[in-house]
Amino acid sequence: MPFFNFNYFLNQFFMVAFCCKAPLREFFFCRIYRLFLAVAEVWMILNPVFSQDLNAYKTIASGDFPNVGIWQIWNGSTWNPATVKPSLGNDIYIDQTHTLRLIGNEQVKSVFINAEAGADEKLNLNGFNLDIYGTLQGFGGSAPGTPNRAWNSTNWIGNSISSTITFRGNSRTIIPLNSWSAQSDRSRYSVIFDPGTSAELIVEEAFKSLSFTVKSGTVIQKLDKSVIPSDCPTFSFNTETSVFGAGPFGQFVIEPGATLISDCNSDILFRSGTVSALNFDVQNGGTLILEGNAPRIEAANFQLNGKIIYRGGTTPKSYLASSFSDAASPQSVRDVELQGNQNLNLPNQLILLGNLQKSGSGNFITTSTSLTLMGSHDQEILGFPLAVRDLTLNKMGGVFYPNGILTVQRNLTLTQGSADLEGNELRINTGGSGSLSYTGGSWRNVGLFTYFNIPGTLSGNNSTFPFEDTQNGGIRKVQLLGNSAGGNLSIQFTEYEGAEYNSGFNDSDGTKILYRLFSYFQFSNISPSANPLELRISADKLIVDDEDDLRIVGTGYASPGTHLPGLNPVDLWARRSLTFADLPGKNFTVGSYRTLTILPVSWLEVNSTSTSKGNLISWKVAWERNNMVFEIYRSQNPLANWEKVGLVNSSGITDAIQDYEFLDTLHDRFKDHYYRIRQVDWSGRYSWSEVTKVPKTKDFGVEELVIYPNPYESGKLHLYIPDYRDGSYAQLSIQDAQGKLVDRSAYNESNLTRVVEDLAPGLHFIHVKMENRVFIGKLIRK
Repeated sequence: MPFFNFNYFLNQFFMVAFCCKAPLREFFFCRIYRLFLAVAEVWMILNPVFSQDLNAYKTIASGDFPNVGIWQIWNGSTWNPATVKPSLGNDIYIDQTHTLRLIGNEQVKSVFINAEAGADEKLNLNGFNLDIYGTLQGFGGSAPGTPNRAWNSTNWIGNSISSTITFRGNSRTIIPLNSWSAQSDRSRYSVIFDPGTSAELIVEEAFKSLSFTVKSGTVIQKLDKSVIPSDCPTFSFNTETSVFGAGPFGQFVIEPGATLISDCNSDILFRSGTVSALNFDVQNGGTLILEGNAPRIEAANFQLNGKIIYRGGTTPKSYLASSFSDAASPQSVRDVELQGNQNLNLPNQLILLGNLQKSGSGNFITTSTSLTLMGSHDQEILGFPLAVRDLTLNKMGGVFYPNGILTVQRNLTLTQGSADLEGNELRINTGGSGSLSYTGGSWRNVGLFTYFNIPGTLSGNNSTFPFEDTQNGGIRKVQLLGNSAGGNLSIQFTEYEGAEYNSGFNDSDGTKILYRLFSYFQFSNISPSANPLELRISADKLIVDDEDDLRIVGTGYASPGTHLPGLNPVDLWARRSLTFADLPGKNFTVGSYRTLTILPVSWLEVNSTSTSKGNLISWKVAWERNNMVFEIYRSQNPLANWEKVGLVNSSGITDAIQDYEFLDTLHDRFKDHYYRIRQVDWSGRYSWSEVTKVPKTKDFGVEELVIYPNPYESGKLHLYIPDYRDGSYAQLSIQDAQGKLVDRSAYNESNLTRVVEDLAPGLHFIHVKMENRVFIGKLIRK
């Protein structure tokens, strides 16, 4: 704890007093000095010895930490020789010219280092770890000395990146103001903050090491507002260029569940001078909270895979940035949350891997931002409608949920992935200077799609609109090809499940239409013109014998224009020639002059369960069209290595619900198994069911194994296995406490003893498998 140095205080008083003019000094001395003496007298009564905490240790010589000969201990009035080494409840003072060396992991309360000029190395961690449950401070003078910022010593703590100081314990200030310095360029050690989930550790002075890791709890980088401008207690790194190179060097890591809160703007993190740190890493599940209005981190690499929260401040906030010439631009981030009442300006370019969330009254300013969505999982916009300058959808997995109207002021680029508007509008090119660029991906549940200021020349790249058919499957892409009169274009996709057979109307060329989807498109807001237009609608995931069978039709009537032959056996384009003036006021959908079906089967459910005879796989379909067979596939990895294990014939063409099942008797009941079903129609097309899992048997035939002696140290080890007869085959396996397989072999007691004698000390699990019975026991190896 901080202590009161009476002599230091008195000397400071006299220095102030004699710097005054004589008359004033006499008055000041007369009145204030008497008051000062009164205060001092009370203080001396309350605490007659101005000293360190009871049972604090100080060094009297250099040496190894456990060597009691280098320590004295404070009993409240005098220093006495130590009889045991310091531990968790003790402060330690390392005096000038002394070097304390660790020869094993140790723990103390607080560490006070005399770092006066010429002190040289004070604490040699020697590749080990020192747990600190209090503070780390520098001091001047003889122990306990005066808390002070260290004095340009170059080598306080060493000696390698594997040498660590770990801050543990309750919430507290660990580096107090005016008690430490980052002037030690040879800081050859790593710092770990690991106080536990709910604890907060406050850093008030600059801190330097080889690396910093926040493993748990919260670290607060507290701005010193007592000076102007306010001073940031920066995190920086060793500057021995002869050992660690010219830079960048040094890593700051925030691990899952841990948090760093920074009050600062500039100087949050760098190596030194104008040189950046090597890496700033917020891991998935880690959190960085930025309280400053213009935060800057100088790092050559940013890995922002956790959450960044912007809060606090009294003026609009800018996004995290860097300024050093060797620093990277932190443009890729997983999750960003804006709290508080200040607006946040997002950067010109931002790659988002997670969510963008507004939880306060402040707003995201995105009018100058080109946002790229690249996450492999679901991503959301939370708390506000997104209006962004440019948007790129390039997702390898998951779905993007805007959770409101999505407005793209300029360019919308679709490369891959899916967006779900959940009934909200999608509005693009509202500013009039951009366009749509499509190479892949899709959107679904769009209440109304509006393309403002459409290009004069419409092509497959700038005029492909990929609506997912949520009722019937597939992507129902729409293409408009031709020269437009400009203006806006709105498209509404109305979805209904199923199709109409024997539709009862003819196309404009007299061809009888036998099939049409119930779902349909409507076009509006377009500038009418007599310019020729080719309209395309894709029949993706529909069973089509020949793409030339496809037609674009109305909902019970022929579409305007004339039929064009179908195109592309992959996209299955139905095509129509018409004019832009023909689009408004009509419904357009996919039809055919042959009978088509939406899918060979309509899956309802797939289930699996373990029985005494084997794994029973059952499935149910709503109807079937031209289906030939169901193939059953099994794997122990749902992502790979599928093998076909059976066939079940289809019931044929039916509109009734059909139930099927298959019994797998050749599986290993003691392993997890995954199943899926592939239906194959008569033309060779197929579709997959969802994946279902049968867990390994856990309680069927599992009994407790008796092991003795247990704990085991040496000699013969015995197992009691019910109903086991000598010579019977049984399989033995041994796992360590982490589940790692240590040994597997045929069981017999002589081999068992040999194996167990070689085991490392600790907990192990012994499994004996015999026919359909499994025996499990715990063994403690001493």
